[in-house]
Amino acid sequence: MANLDVKIREGELADIELILAFISQKSEFDGAINQLAATADKLEETLFCQPPLVRVLLAEVAGTAVGFAMFYASSSSLLAQPCLWLDDLFVQAPMRGMGVGTALLKYLAQIAESTNCGRIEWTVNTGNPPGIAFYEKQGARILDNIRVCRIEGDGIALLAGK
Repeated sequence: MANLDVKIREGELADIELILAFISQKSEFDGAINQLAATADKLEETLFCQPPLVRVLLAEVAGTAVGFAMFYASSSSLLAQPCLWLDDLFVQAPMRGMGVGTALLKYLAQIAESTNCGRIEWTVNTGNPPGIAFYEKQGARILDNIRVCRIEGDGIALLAGK
């Protein structure tokens, strides 16, 4: 691993196009580019409303953003504590394996610790062995007994009775 000077900072409104570009790169990496519906306006409504619904961290090396993490508050009734949900973590390919992802997760852990969070949770694609290995190296347990459930779009309206 290279000894890079990675700086982590909170995303700002001026970063909106950069954040959108990272989301696009992440969706392409995940093979979900056809599902990308994010726009600058939508991001502004969720990232920069008061209070923010979602927060974003940017990882910079030599003043250039090379990765991001998007997360939000959640909670655990079992722990009776707040938690953090890591929605996205992405590092550009040339910078992978150089400590950027680790720096993002460490910064997120510092936020979790400072806000008394009981856990940080996220999903990882089963077809991403390097990602799984990276997360396990960071101390994450990959849970096999839990599956993601999802209702979206028309399904939400249908369930809501519309």
